[in-house]
Amino acid sequence: MFKRKKGRYSEKKVNKDRKVISYEDVPLEDYEQEKTDLSPAAVKKIIIGVVIALVAGLIVFAFANRDKLTPENISVWWTYDVLGNAGKGYPVNIVGAEVKSGNFTVNQNRIAYASDTSFVTLNSTGGEIANIQLRHSKPVMKTAENKFLTYGLGEKEFQILSFDKSLYSGEAQGVIYTGDIASNGVYCVVTEGDGFLSELYVFNKDNNRIFKYSFSEYYINSVALNNDGSGCVACGISSDGGAIKTGVYVLDFGEDKPVNTYTIPDDAIIDSKYISGRRAALIGENASYVIKIGAEQYNTVSYESMPMVNYCFSPQNGSFALALSKSGDGRSCSLISYNDNGDKMFEVENRYGAESLSVLGGTIAVLDGNMIYAYNKSGTLIHSCDAGTGSQAIILTSDKTAYVLSINQIRQVDLSKSPASPDSAK
Repeated sequence: MFKRKKGRYSEKKVNKDRKVISYEDVPLEDYEQEKTDLSPAAVKKIIIGVVIALVAGLIVFAFANRDKLTPENISVWWTYDVLGNAGKGYPVNIVGAEVKSGNFTVNQNRIAYASDTSFVTLNSTGGEIANIQLRHSKPVMKTAENKFLTYGLGEKEFQILSFDKSLYSGEAQGVIYTGDIASNGVYCVVTEGDGFLSELYVFNKDNNRIFKYSFSEYYINSVALNNDGSGCVACGISSDGGAIKTGVYVLDFGEDKPVNTYTIPDDAIIDSKYISGRRAALIGENASYVIKIGAEQYNTVSYESMPMVNYCFSPQNGSFALALSKSGDGRSCSLISYNDNGDKMFEVENRYGAESLSVLGGTIAVLDGNMIYAYNKSGTLIHSCDAGTGSQAIILTSDKTAYVLSINQIRQVDLSKSPASPDSAK
């Protein structure tokens, strides 16, 4: 096609004395392919080795996450995160007029919340998956991975939902005090009693009642199902000579009588959660407690005369955390993480408030006004960033990412873009 002109490259150059080091002055037609020493058998062995390494990695990942790799979770991930309904990203406006901080959760980068009107779920890109009208105007939401229980405060109605649909709507026999749900669909509600102070009703995933227990000495105000829904811890309050006391019942749904009962004097339980297979953490007004199933005594975590301004549970880490204020205004908080025995894992001194608290791995973060402050477990402030106006709650999804609930939006914050400033670290 082209006529080659005569010149310095008109003939093929061959240098038998040494290999060409630089090819800058050699025409393309003079390049000679160098043969490799790898035989087809060796290449095949390399490919097999890489495949084996990948398969081994997948097996390790699957074993480490075996409790989350259920068919339902995989289906939700494939349907809503891979195949479609992509959103436009965050922020996303909330549906309804108000979302309480306790009615906001994140699981595998998927959002769920209960507002005064609706139960709403969003995928990782902000796409709306479910928008289900609630039957109660003052909802309380309990969650376990892809299962949700909502009930009306002071009402009888409740609803069971998954990430993408409503599963069941029911009505309790009395006004609901509290409730909980397990990831396998087992759920419970505690109601006012008929001739008793309170009654516990437990249902399987098919909404058939499998257990009932009546309490004659305590008004049950907190209940926590264990991981497989085979039992629970129920906490109630009563008075003793004018002083408040808490009764704790450890129940096995295969037994008629409690496995254990405990009495905690001069304290009331605010919240409770199983943080490992056989251990539950109870958050009280004056101290926290760890219940070890089968043990004769509970472990007490003292607040050391400091007000407890916030807390969070981390079942994935088998831990819980407290924010204890050294000042009367709720600021200058010690952020302390405890294991499932109630032993201190690490402590961080935080000179800010803790209107919301979140822990993931070795990162602990607080919300103070509209600012997020995140620390590593050595106590170093690693991120400080603006969460936006009207912020109410934060949830860490990695050491660099958090979701924020505000009065009118759900936001996603990249903490890595806002390293701690010298002024905020002082």
